Amino acid sequence: MEWNRTSKALSQVAVDAVILFVTDTLHLSKEGKLIDLRLNHYLSQLMDSEEITGRFEECMLLHTRGEIAAQKIVLVGLGNEKKWSPQRFRQCVAIGARKAQQSGVKELAISVPEFLEKHFGSADLVQAVVEGVELGCYELPNYKQTSRNTSIKKVVFSEQTLSKTSIEAGMERGRVFAEASKKASTWCHEPANYLTPTVLANYADEVAKRCGLEIDIVDKDRLEELNAHAFLAVAKGSAQPPKLIMLRYQGAPDDKEVLGLVGKGVTFDSGGLQIKPHEGMDQMKSDMSGAAAVLAAMDAIGTLKPHCNVVAVIVSCENMTGSHAYRPGDVLRAMSGKTIEVTHTDAEGRLILADGLAYARQLGATKLVDIATLTGAALVCLGREKALMLGNDDTLLQDVFVAAGLAGEPVWKFPLEEEYDHYLHSDIADVKNEGGRAAGAIQGGVFLQHFVEDTPWVHLDIAGPAFSQKDSGIYRKGATGAGTRTLIHLALQMGL
Repeated sequence: MEWNRTSKALSQVAVDAVILFVTDTLHLSKEGKLIDLRLNHYLSQLMDSEEITGRFEECMLLHTRGEIAAQKIVLVGLGNEKKWSPQRFRQCVAIGARKAQQSGVKELAISVPEFLEKHFGSADLVQAVVEGVELGCYELPNYKQTSRNTSIKKVVFSEQTLSKTSIEAGMERGRVFAEASKKASTWCHEPANYLTPTVLANYADEVAKRCGLEIDIVDKDRLEELNAHAFLAVAKGSAQPPKLIMLRYQGAPDDKEVLGLVGKGVTFDSGGLQIKPHEGMDQMKSDMSGAAAVLAAMDAIGTLKPHCNVVAVIVSCENMTGSHAYRPGDVLRAMSGKTIEVTHTDAEGRLILADGLAYARQLGATKLVDIATLTGAALVCLGREKALMLGNDDTLLQDVFVAAGLAGEPVWKFPLEEEYDHYLHSDIADVKNEGGRAAGAIQGGVFLQHFVEDTPWVHLDIAGPAFSQKDSGIYRKGATGAGTRTLIHLALQMGL
């Protein structure tokens, strides 16, 4: 998508469509009022007749009948002023851009309403515009022989009320954030026969070379040397070899603080010997959403170059039912030395993350964030609207909460207290990997806490938001790349 800037008012930009915004008090921006005047108060008439209400996410397509340079207007409601935020503005931009795209628009013009600038930073609003258009109009790839190309080719940003510096900063960051989210969603969308652990490692190699990151791809033999037996056990049932992918960004060599990002990369999850029900199993190709978020975030971090240090560990394999598959009742010794009683083979994500977290600590991570589609229980608890968050450090929990808010990827904090430990008590090992249905989402955190020791740590369970069942705001139906922009914001916060 090509982005251009113009000093012209929206009414003078010769494109297929312009996007305008209206509040629930029926207040138009200066640009909108000028266009309304050129249209002989047509917009005002629609508002007077209550055909336009300005409620949040209301969207209407209008034809200009040659009264302005653009052929169409997409009018989007911003809702109540008390609820305005860059995040809600991003959603509205996405809805308007997608409406334009669906009507066949190839060239689009947009600006930031001046009344929003009174409340929020200009660069943040420009970034919201770019992310909203790019993500709202992104179409996941398909494998059909022929497909209809409906994408918007060019966006013109009117800089009537903003400084050049704000526009340049917002555009640069918006495009990097959006590109990262699109990559993550594309990788999650790839069929498991196309995207294997080896292919994911190849993608990581491309990212490292382009961004100047240190990379180390650890194969099965070296995993044996590292005693990563929890990770290896999960991988044993598959013909696809496991890969542990390490990426390192060092933007603050003199700083001892190192952010460790650990992503679950199960490229297909059958459930193992305790196999999943057939319903929904075709979506288990996206059980590597955490890995995709980490890899895409490292791509963006390497591009933006914040003043911080980040080490990423991606643990990638398949969980299959082959003759070598691990079994219920097995006892595994993890990289940390702790033993694990396997009570359910479909609680595999926490097993590979246990070794991933231990390895990140070995690599010098001073704070840890893991991200995974870990439990169906998180989806049951929070739906697809929020990710589950828990951890052992209040400061890091708050940092992640703020980053998620800036990204517009809301999280909800769950408890992690000793009273939940009994669910994973084992009579024969240090811990068991699953303890029944009760507190299922919290159990994942209780288990992982055993492998972070005293390192500050946060766990993000994105089982809900990693996949959207419909077009909604910036998300299209399918894989969403959830968590990617949260991790980028977290790294940027560390660099301040």
